[in-house]
Amino acid sequence: MSTAFEPPPVAPRTGRVVTVVRLVLGAAGLAGIGWGVVGVRDDPFLRDRVGLAKWLVGGLVLHDAAFAVVVFVVGAVVMRVRPGPPAWVRRTVLGGLAVGVAGTLIALPALLRPLPTQNPSVLPLDYADGLAIVWGVVVAGTALVVGWRYARGRGRG
Repeated sequence: MSTAFEPPPVAPRTGRVVTVVRLVLGAAGLAGIGWGVVGVRDDPFLRDRVGLAKWLVGGLVLHDAAFAVVVFVVGAVVMRVRPGPPAWVRRTVLGGLAVGVAGTLIALPALLRPLPTQNPSVLPLDYADGLAIVWGVVVAGTALVVGWRYARGRGRG
């Protein structure tokens, strides 16, 4: 009888293609960060640089103090529950959870804004509906990945 997850006897080697893809994605990410920094630095309408710094530091603190902790604790609990679905299903669901929580944190300022605003063109959309759609897409995508893997015969563990 096998367990839900049996690690391979030897860690597989990372192929050349995977290494190249990681390097390209890392370089693209760094280029995007650089582009954003230059854009903020050269923005003539941005006068409150201290406020921007507070907002950026607040995002880092919120990530490290809330988002990362919640995902870690939920992940640790979910991965220890026995019996349950195979480990790859749990990891896939946790990935979907992380994406959904990140989307929720991004939408949180718009959801908590006071209504109505003095300018009707500022945040005119219903962000609660948008967030519900995002969660629906995340849940559907996660279910599709799990179903696809089961259909391909990889759902045994």
